[in-house]
Amino acid sequence: MFTATSPVERVVATRIQLPMKAPRPDVEGEASVKDAVLLTLETSSSLAHGEASPPPGSTALVDECWAELTDLIAPRLLGLSVERTERIAEAAASWGAGPIATAGAETALWDLLGQEHHATVAQLLGADDAQIGLGAEAGLVIGSYPSVVELLQAVEAHLVEGYRRVKLRIAPGYDLELARALRSHFPDVELMVDGGGAFTAVDADLFRAMDELDLVMIEQPYAAGDLDAMAELQASLITPIGLCESVHAPGATAEAIRRGACKIVCLKLQRCGGLAAARTLHDLCFQHGVGCWVGGTAELGLGQAFNVHLATLPNCKYASDLEPSARWFVDDVVAPPFEMSTPGWFSVPSRPGVGVQLDLSRLHRYQVDRREFTRTTTA
Repeated sequence: MFTATSPVERVVATRIQLPMKAPRPDVEGEASVKDAVLLTLETSSSLAHGEASPPPGSTALVDECWAELTDLIAPRLLGLSVERTERIAEAAASWGAGPIATAGAETALWDLLGQEHHATVAQLLGADDAQIGLGAEAGLVIGSYPSVVELLQAVEAHLVEGYRRVKLRIAPGYDLELARALRSHFPDVELMVDGGGAFTAVDADLFRAMDELDLVMIEQPYAAGDLDAMAELQASLITPIGLCESVHAPGATAEAIRRGACKIVCLKLQRCGGLAAARTLHDLCFQHGVGCWVGGTAELGLGQAFNVHLATLPNCKYASDLEPSARWFVDDVVAPPFEMSTPGWFSVPSRPGVGVQLDLSRLHRYQVDRREFTRTTTA
């Protein structure tokens, strides 16, 4: 018999803008701030949090998330009780919102359920104790540098921190030479390249040349909808193709797998629409022998903590795109800070729910908008 949580009595949506040290290589444009919406749910006994977190530079998308969370979702959360994760999925499906806004509210409900059931999010997901104890492996994301020498120096400096996997973001004209240099200089590192959908079938020979570099995978070489071309490329490679932009719903993932367009799939909470949807994709991939890894949208420490929990699922076989907040941001809004527990690894928070708390002083420092909802008043 499952016990329902206490009903949600108060919902607070907070939009924050946090300065970045440098733009991430997998983010479009030269974003100087991280713009996100944090959602807080309060019951008579718990305070739970979720993060709606588009990539930096996505101001219009954050505007959309803010509108969906404040106008559509937050009022419907008031009075809600959930007794199991399936009930959370049902509630999320009823909102009719986009995946990022849905993820912000849905993850908050997982945090609430975990707290009131005295279980971590990883335990609610069904991860086993051994994997939870091991934690989640960090994966370095690296982009363009003015020269090969500077790229190698940057990677070497980060490898000292414990990373064992390096993801190089490539683009036309910034591709094979850099990948070869990294493999030559770091022969034992787990290396992957991320095309970000920037290449086309005309570039197939480029990726066939990369087949000699013993890569973990080639992520999203072609545009999201170009499954036939990626299937043709995969058939000519030993290196697995990992899909990200092409798959964020079970139907799209199943079609990509059916066509042979990939051997690995990226799970992104923000693009999937939350933990339940990500777990469904994970299970689908597992059934078809397709491995997974956990990607990200440069989330803050709260969102990344949820990613750590997700990465404990058994089919998440590759290092996740997890990096300490200090890698990209001048500050963060969680306590304790989101950082590696041991070189190259993040421990799974042991407190119930997501296991991290918001630092209210920092939250207020970076807050640019706030709306509060209760059963009797809306401010």
